[in-house]
Amino acid sequence: MKRQGIDFDELSPEEQDALLERRRKMAKRKARSRVINRIFGFVMATVIMAGLGGLGLEYVLLKGPSEQLRNTFAMTMFETRRFIWVPNIFLSEEEVAAIKATRNQHVEENFDASLISLAPQEVVAADGQTDGPQPDAYGLIDEDGDGIIIEDIRGTGYVGHMIVVKDPSRVFVGAAVGIGYGLPLEEMCKRFDAIGGINGGAYVDVNGGGTGDTPDGLTILGGRVINSGYGADAFVGIDVDGRLHVGYYTVEDAQNMNITDGVSFGPVLIINGNVTDSAKIPSGVNPRTAIGQRADGAILMLVIDGRQVHSIGATYTDLARIMAEYGAVNACNLDGGSSSSMYCYGEYLNSSSAANGIARPLPDAFLIRPLDSTAENTIS
Repeated sequence: MKRQGIDFDELSPEEQDALLERRRKMAKRKARSRVINRIFGFVMATVIMAGLGGLGLEYVLLKGPSEQLRNTFAMTMFETRRFIWVPNIFLSEEEVAAIKATRNQHVEENFDASLISLAPQEVVAADGQTDGPQPDAYGLIDEDGDGIIIEDIRGTGYVGHMIVVKDPSRVFVGAAVGIGYGLPLEEMCKRFDAIGGINGGAYVDVNGGGTGDTPDGLTILGGRVINSGYGADAFVGIDVDGRLHVGYYTVEDAQNMNITDGVSFGPVLIINGNVTDSAKIPSGVNPRTAIGQRADGAILMLVIDGRQVHSIGATYTDLARIMAEYGAVNACNLDGGSSSSMYCYGEYLNSSSAANGIARPLPDAFLIRPLDSTAENTIS
């Protein structure tokens, strides 16, 4: 018997064993290689099929018979930086422009400050007793007497949290001014000695490389205008008396209304008790943040998780409905996506949609002062 030109029978027993061992190792390597190649081929085929399936699904969503489904999917992609290009695969430039144009609608209604009553309201139980925590006019109970109520929010395809701040004078805007970079909400709270809050407005982010410290649009901090540019479509601000204004304002407008703290984003969700028509606030399904105010002055802070298994996200219409259910007379959408953050009493209440799970640096935020605090939201 010969192996590779070698007369096997002429080899010594030791040489025969060594040759056979080499052959066994070579056979094992070839077997492993075949297995690896098959696994790799299977994975590649799966990826290709998934990609083709994804493209097929995108085609059905974007070119199918449902215009509403098409617009919702397209706007979800437009609002997601990583996939903003997806609709362009199947839609023409004209079709993309037409979908985006539906978002450029303003709510033409003047803010009515008289609808907000800031007079202290005594809560009395049905039996006339006032001992112990009692439900307020909206059925919510401040169990621990800290002036803050935290509610879990659940809807079709999403979960989130609502913070109700009973005293609007405790809410203010903090900003990462003079630092050179944005701050995660946790750090923003530490900087301003706040017990919690939510992310705020728009910010300059050139080609996705911004540092998160430069707000975009009208931004006011402690009565000081820190940015007067216009890059966002709406403004939400708190005046010196604690009323939350929503609308489309210039610097002069805000100053005439004595607004001390505010940021820009949008759209307006509710104004003067009127929920914005869903046709005027089309959107995709994404992580969301919003702020509003009840008729009794209590501030509502809402954050919805998104882009995750436990919560896909919400639309603007979802936010407006939730705010209305909690009694909001006025409400406005804030920055969303991976910026959406809610922090209170030393922990994040929401689950960040950022790829690394870390809260995104912010230019500004709506923050909550500790109970009975006299601290001002000023920075040196």
